[in-house]
Amino acid sequence: MQITERPAGRLAQGGTERQPGVKWFPILLAALSVFRAVSSFRVFAALPASKTFPVLTALAALSALSAFFMGCAGGPSTARLGVAKGNFITVLIDPGHGGKDNGGTSGRLAPFQKEKDLTLDTAKRVRDELKRAGLRTLMTREDDHFVELDDRVAMGNQLGAGAILVSIHYNATGSSRPNGVQTFFWHANSHGLATRIQQAVVSSTGETNNGVTRRRLRLTRNPEIPCVLCECAYLTNPTENAKVAQDNYRQLIANGIASGILQEYRLGDEGIPSVPEIWAPLSRGFDKYAPTKKGKKHVRHTDEDARG
Repeated sequence: MQITERPAGRLAQGGTERQPGVKWFPILLAALSVFRAVSSFRVFAALPASKTFPVLTALAALSALSAFFMGCAGGPSTARLGVAKGNFITVLIDPGHGGKDNGGTSGRLAPFQKEKDLTLDTAKRVRDELKRAGLRTLMTREDDHFVELDDRVAMGNQLGAGAILVSIHYNATGSSRPNGVQTFFWHANSHGLATRIQQAVVSSTGETNNGVTRRRLRLTRNPEIPCVLCECAYLTNPTENAKVAQDNYRQLIANGIASGILQEYRLGDEGIPSVPEIWAPLSRGFDKYAPTKKGKKHVRHTDEDARG
């Protein structure tokens, strides 16, 4: 089991992005190289003793300045964003399905699309947005291979406190009528995150708001860290299927997800309505989040036994 990581960007404490540093540090480095060449043995041998100390002083000053400007210009850094009200600095992004598990498809609609491909593309876009903002980002997969649901959960649990898990999916049904965005959560500490992502994706795309749903799915109930599952659009809806086929529309979805995450990072659950009561009895539905054996259909389940 391996978690893939991308270095974080550089942010000041509290989530305010630092402006890129001065970009002329290469000039200083070039100047430093010249001075180092001048400071070779033969040159120093030709210099009067009274001139040697000033040259060495200039070299030391230039070395310090070049190191400073290299850091300002975004050179390698292990600095991480400090914890804000959201109490997390790491985001584990989970592209749903993959490999042998296609997830949902657009069926007979053109263009033909597989959920596993769209989730991976969208997840990478979310990762890039969060990386630019400065959060530490990791992914459960970065290519088209299968990852067991329990392994995805284990990756989140391995990270522990200070991390969240966001699973990205696209919906599909037997009807072409359903449409819109929906975000699932189970644990109370995930409600704020789910609400902010749902609101931000709807705002970014303008699609139907199907709300935030509290449901026991494997990827919402088993992780020990805050976790949500976002259904970004319906592949079986002709209009939405055509939209998600476009790069710029998937970028809008990714922008919404990233925006919701960053809002939760900065504000925590401030202003979020109270957590909805647990449904009684638990709802019933199809388990679309776990792969099925070839030739077999999804089986109805209670949320208590959901494999998703």
